[in-house]
Amino acid sequence: MSAPSPSATLQNLFESLLDEDEIEEIVDVFSGLAVADQNPALNMGLILSDYSKKSAVAYFRVLAKVLETITCDELGPWVGMGIKISQKTAAAGIRFFKEAPGLFAQIPSPLLRQRFIAYGQSLADEDINLAVEYYRNAPLLLKENATSEVSFSEWVDIGRALGRLDYTLAIEYFRITPNLMPHLPMSLMPQWIQVGRNLATEKLLPTLLFMRHSPEVFSIIVSEREKELLLNLCYEVSLQNPLFVVELFTESPRIFRPFSALGLQSILLEKTTILAKYDATLATSLFLNAPNILSLMGDIALKFPEWVDEGISLLKKGVSVQGFFALKGRAGHDAMTRLRGGVSLASVSKTLKLFAEALSGKSVSIKATSKRDKEAEEPEAQENAEGGTEKAQENTAQKADIPFTDGENIYLPPHICYFPDDNLNFEWYKVATAYQAGYLEYNTFYPQMNETADLIQSLQEKYKKRGGFSSLTSFFSLFPEPSLVERLFEIAEGARVEASLRQEYPGLRKAMNRMRVHDLDRRPSLVGLSPRGVVMELLLQISMAGKTKEEIPNPLQKIVFELCEILGAVNDAGSSVAISMQVATKAFDYLYEGEENPDDMSGPMEAFEEEGIRTEGKGEDSGELQASTRGMLDPKKVEETAEIKKQYTDALIEKLKAAGLDLSSDAASAEISKSVEQGEVKLQSLKESKPSDQVEEVVERLQAEQGAAGRAEGKRAFYYDEWHCEEEEYLPRWCRVVESTVAAGENDTVEAILSEYHGMIHSITSAFQLLRPEGFKRIKGSRDGDALDLDALMVARVEMKAGMNPSDRIYIAHQKKERSVAVAFLLDMSGSTQQLLPNREKSILQVEKEALILMSKAVDAIGDQFALYGFSGRGKDTVDFSILKDFDEPYHHRVDQRIGEIESAIQNRDGAAIRHATSKLAAQPCKTRILILISDGKPLDDQYRGSYAISDTKMALREAKYRGIYPYCITVDSKGEDYLKGMYGDVAYMVIDKVESLPLRLPQIYKRLTT
Repeated sequence: MSAPSPSATLQNLFESLLDEDEIEEIVDVFSGLAVADQNPALNMGLILSDYSKKSAVAYFRVLAKVLETITCDELGPWVGMGIKISQKTAAAGIRFFKEAPGLFAQIPSPLLRQRFIAYGQSLADEDINLAVEYYRNAPLLLKENATSEVSFSEWVDIGRALGRLDYTLAIEYFRITPNLMPHLPMSLMPQWIQVGRNLATEKLLPTLLFMRHSPEVFSIIVSEREKELLLNLCYEVSLQNPLFVVELFTESPRIFRPFSALGLQSILLEKTTILAKYDATLATSLFLNAPNILSLMGDIALKFPEWVDEGISLLKKGVSVQGFFALKGRAGHDAMTRLRGGVSLASVSKTLKLFAEALSGKSVSIKATSKRDKEAEEPEAQENAEGGTEKAQENTAQKADIPFTDGENIYLPPHICYFPDDNLNFEWYKVATAYQAGYLEYNTFYPQMNETADLIQSLQEKYKKRGGFSSLTSFFSLFPEPSLVERLFEIAEGARVEASLRQEYPGLRKAMNRMRVHDLDRRPSLVGLSPRGVVMELLLQISMAGKTKEEIPNPLQKIVFELCEILGAVNDAGSSVAISMQVATKAFDYLYEGEENPDDMSGPMEAFEEEGIRTEGKGEDSGELQASTRGMLDPKKVEETAEIKKQYTDALIEKLKAAGLDLSSDAASAEISKSVEQGEVKLQSLKESKPSDQVEEVVERLQAEQGAAGRAEGKRAFYYDEWHCEEEEYLPRWCRVVESTVAAGENDTVEAILSEYHGMIHSITSAFQLLRPEGFKRIKGSRDGDALDLDALMVARVEMKAGMNPSDRIYIAHQKKERSVAVAFLLDMSGSTQQLLPNREKSILQVEKEALILMSKAVDAIGDQFALYGFSGRGKDTVDFSILKDFDEPYHHRVDQRIGEIESAIQNRDGAAIRHATSKLAAQPCKTRILILISDGKPLDDQYRGSYAISDTKMALREAKYRGIYPYCITVDSKGEDYLKGMYGDVAYMVIDKVESLPLRLPQIYKRLTT
């Protein structure tokens, strides 16, 4: 009997699995194969069907497409690999065969296909899922011989080895590396994998992000050396804090951009890696801030390595450098200043602030002019601004760092290096500050209505303008050319304020004289200016220095002299801003109307346009105008700031009224200023949002200060300073502690603890009861008492008979025995406490709960006053302080239920929690007051880590000691010796190696501390 035809075979094979149409489709495709290929192909399919008919269906459906690329002889190894996969799962087998046409199409060489299948079969012998990922992604590497046989073999072996260690990472490895290998040498692949494995010790997500961003990041970085250095840095950081690596890695192309222009890319990586060996947090801070640091260094950017070396040197000496590399403290700025020479604003801002406040009589902040762009809009472009070169240049570019004030802040250049003597550089800052403070002191921005009424009315009539006068800006708008009168006013007002400063503060005169010479020397050349531009520049020079830098052109001498005579009225004693407005108006009339002008200036002045405003001349640095100490006036900015403050003051008053608090308008305005100065509210955010949205924090602070803290859900807010180790000063009201009482939970957790420790609880309470005072103690030899001390009486009689003065201490006094002890237990409830103990099913927090319940039983037995607190939170504004038992609350079963209810939260800002617990403990009228801190490791919070957090925690513990409280710290971090001495060095502490022993050890520690 003859064998059935292939079509009949296929019909019989799939009749129970497919409908007639599907079988017919498969038969049609098969019939189209070359006759020589049909029998071998059919036999392979029949063998496959013995393991999985569904996989066989997929095989026959793609067979024709596959044979367009591979030969019939290659079917055997391919189907063999498919059988292994199909045996694991039919779904994987179906996908294996479905994807084959597209994959084989990428591998043109039979030799490469043979290698592809051979490695796939070997992987399938170990792990089917790895084999599937390999099968899908390997063709990218084999495409057009993209890799050598050695590299391909090494690639497979690395993936195979990784699969034995971490299955998930191995899957990701096979998915990502085909796109990565064109950009990362195989020699660096093991290091890349090690970084990924280090990240996986915390959470899987950072590893996946690191691996998935790698092709893009390494495609941008050209140098193989820099790729290696970047991996070195990521490796060092991953050893200490894996969570930092993803941001550091993904941001690296952006970070490198400014450094590559200077050839400093490798230097940045090398220096950051060295720093990472000491402190990964500092290294990350340096790396992410590097472009900003380079920008601030300006013309000394090539000294970046020296600057980093200085920071590392300080670190090696044990100096706290938390803010050095982030440029948040003086140390980093000072080091930059030393490298550059000159004086930085950061190093003298506090002195200048006190100086400005003494002059102006109001609270102001000193800020760098570079911050203006972040807090204010760019000035509007001024058309026809023939009001002198400085004003035009200032309004089109802020590169000159010209001093100004917005009414709340004085803005000054971030660095001054005009003189070889730093005393003179500081003097420049001092004089510039005096001018800006003078504008505030002498009411430049707020003319009196009664002094200006006639002037305003005459201008309104003359120029036929309507509308009342409300500000300098509205005054300028009355003129047909506001920019010209504004410039004339600025010259006049600058001269008036200078005259007032010289008269009222004689000590400033010498400094102002020295700076006026310097300012004049830096004025631009007259070359290229229009006639009006020349006149305005000469007027400015005369008002600043009493003379001009260049000779006055003959045709312009008359107009300059006559304008000087007009403007000179501001130097009269007692002149006000109204006088400056009047003389600016007269000068405007003279210039604008062209009265008595020289021949070349006949006709309306507005017809002239300046030519080449920024022409280079003597006294300029390549045409870039340098800042003068007099600075500039920006009335619009002052008025905007005042209006914003008014809106928020009104909103604050309304909010306070609703909260039951009464505050005057002046007091509310002062609170808004205080909030802006302390960073509680940002001035820019005030501009961008509704007033009611931004004053909530101010209201909460005032409520807390006035004892009206009754917020929702029984929570109360308290504010505490925080120690800034770099600045060596406290950040005022920096942290907000939110206090709340933990709700009691179910009995299950508590009952389980009481059951497990039943015997131990009985032993501990019995032992502690022996420490309780027993009634009264008899004190013999007392001067007063309710019974005679017979022994002392007999001695007294003997002394009397012997002619001696007998002692009067012949009574027995009964004094009540008391223990005067108050103790607060402060428990770290951060997220790390949910970590399970080795070989135990309990977390650190569970053991801490057990310890607190046992401790409560023990302390209650002895009768001492005690409180139980926990803390966690996220950020400086949300330090959660949980009350489990307060001092004024008796111990009862509900306290145990609260303990049972606590859960691991987020982060831990130890300093703020310690200060709050200290405040509560200090209020207890006991002789002995003890604060016991129970923690599982380093303090860690948003922008609160490393040496900064350690220094603040240490300072908080020191503050507790100063208040008569005995702090004792218990940590379960057995690997914390590197930081514990630095953090707890001033107080006693204990490291408990075995966390599970905490319930037994804690009562023992307490007994030792209090007896």
